Amino acid sequence: MQVTPLSKHIGALIEGIDLNACDEETFSLVYHAFLEHKVIFFHDQYLSPEAQLALAKRFGELEAQHPFFPHADGFPQVSLIETTRGNPPGKSFWHTDMTWQEAPPKCSVLSAQHLPDKGGDTIWASMEAAYDALPRHAKAAIANATATHAVHGFSGSRFDNEDDSGNSRVEGITKNINAVHHPLVVKHPETGKPALYVNEQFTRFIDKREEGDALPDLSALFEHSRAEAFQVRFQWEVGSVAIWDNRCTQHFAVTDYGDTPRKLHRVVVKGSIPASYDGLG
Repeated sequence: MQVTPLSKHIGALIEGIDLNACDEETFSLVYHAFLEHKVIFFHDQYLSPEAQLALAKRFGELEAQHPFFPHADGFPQVSLIETTRGNPPGKSFWHTDMTWQEAPPKCSVLSAQHLPDKGGDTIWASMEAAYDALPRHAKAAIANATATHAVHGFSGSRFDNEDDSGNSRVEGITKNINAVHHPLVVKHPETGKPALYVNEQFTRFIDKREEGDALPDLSALFEHSRAEAFQVRFQWEVGSVAIWDNRCTQHFAVTDYGDTPRKLHRVVVKGSIPASYDGLG
């Protein structure tokens, strides 16, 4: 097995293994690379839905069916990330998956089924590197602070449709999902490293602390977190697989291919409630 880092802070290409036949010793090396590099990539891995589910289960318990995304026939936990003719992708946002949950996912396994001839890359950013790069006064300003995360942006999207009463299905679901509060700086549950924990898709605002306290600028944190220095960009091929640590990364889908057909299968692994990082690491 060969592990090749792809940038200074995040991303590695793993070669020389077959994810369909990965023994425990090899998987241990894969998992170590996952923790070290935060997102790991593979080519020439042709995973059936059954095989993708089995691989994801090695990382932990699986999330239930996504409330909005369609799924592969007969496999509700295998979400379809798909573009078809006349159904182009909507506007893309930098995001960490499902931070509107009290316990957002640990990681995701994404497998490319078919792709445009060009375009459709995905970019990941290290939120550990983003935190490390903040000046000390900025770290102090966000220490022990929390932010509100909530579902928004799906209503009227290509994942929405009308229910039996003619109302938005997404709005019907989201009205029963309460906003949650997460630390601005979280501690990784396995490595102990601090990470900036905001994303422009689901972080709504920073919560007030003491009366009169000046709140950090959330838009400035968004801008800082997606700096190119913290990124890795991946060009998909049919059979490519990406596995990313959702606890310390965010990502962005590049929607530069119009309505050219593109389909990926996604399986998500459950996480834990984010813990605040105490200190100014």
